[in-house]
Amino acid sequence: MKNNKILLVIFAFWSSSNLYAQNSEYQMKSNGTETTIDFLSSYYEQDGNNAAVTGGIGTEALQDFANVLIVNVPLDSINSISVMTGADYYTSASTDNINNNPSSASSKDLRTYGTLSYSRKNLKRGETYSAKIGGSTEYDYASISFGISYAKEFNEGNSELNLNAQAFRDRWSLYLPVELRGRVNVPTKLRNSYNFQATFSQVINKRMQFSISAEAIYMDGLLSTPFHRVYFSDQQLPDIERLPNTRLKIPIGIRFNYFPSDNLVLRTYYRFYLDDWGLRAHTFNLETPIKINSWFTLSPFYRYNTQNAADYFAPFAEHTVNETFYTSDYDLSALNSHKIGFGFRFAPLYGVARMKFLKKKILQFKTFELRTAYYKRSTGLTAFIVSLGMNFEIK
Repeated sequence: MKNNKILLVIFAFWSSSNLYAQNSEYQMKSNGTETTIDFLSSYYEQDGNNAAVTGGIGTEALQDFANVLIVNVPLDSINSISVMTGADYYTSASTDNINNNPSSASSKDLRTYGTLSYSRKNLKRGETYSAKIGGSTEYDYASISFGISYAKEFNEGNSELNLNAQAFRDRWSLYLPVELRGRVNVPTKLRNSYNFQATFSQVINKRMQFSISAEAIYMDGLLSTPFHRVYFSDQQLPDIERLPNTRLKIPIGIRFNYFPSDNLVLRTYYRFYLDDWGLRAHTFNLETPIKINSWFTLSPFYRYNTQNAADYFAPFAEHTVNETFYTSDYDLSALNSHKIGFGFRFAPLYGVARMKFLKKKILQFKTFELRTAYYKRSTGLTAFIVSLGMNFEIK
């Protein structure tokens, strides 16, 4: 489950990239009748001293290497299928402490995942219908997902409405802290998530665009992490993290892009987040792609986030045993964070390279993109990430 959080960080890192759509899923958009292939590889490293596995203290050192491949195959001018598959491998000093045994099996894991999507366009009505099924697995967690979406273009293509719905069915394998095995129980091994998102995009004129999105996420089941410890001020023996079995999350986001010149874009994004665990957060992102020439773009970016603490959070040994819910996971603490980085995109008019493929086909290496960033938050956690993306087309 630790890897799920890392994967979200990696794809959020690419949220403004040309390779990926701006919703919560990593979807490919067809470029017509050509087969497209996208490859993303990322290395992520973090360190800190507030590990939830050891009750809010201890090392958070972690390294993760992730690879994703997305292939979009148009069947004709209106139908297409897309396959996304990936794997990421991590080593974690904090999860190594589940067993209080350095170099135990819990210190590392391989996560694999994939999604199969189908979409159909109604060219006369400007509509696109999509459906997908996916799954993922790691040592303590397995998940299956289903999703449908609808997109409608109108106003001569200057306006677009996107509706997306997804459902996730997850099952935990219960790995408990070594000293609590046989002492504690959890009510269920299952978790369900239901997501609905609506996004409206508008081209104002040739230099201004905006979009607004709202999402509702409802979760039920085992929403705490079974191997997170919580220590108390009035009891020596810890317990596992205990959290409510339901959660409603509502993020609302606004994007505004402005093109002051042909060589510069100002991409801005603001998101407000709230949930019924008492968490409130504000996020602001600014990216300024600068087109150096016709084939090279440099993109510095900055992201700021601030949030209050959830109702059930307290630091190490500050909870009391008479509380119903408790966590010392600093992801739910009051914090602010900064992320700063840059990317560059290399996209020559006729591609980076090309070669013959399957006799009558040509495989064209179209674009290459590299992004890197440094992340720091007020709790002391720091992280570094570097990712590269490559886009290919089969003609």
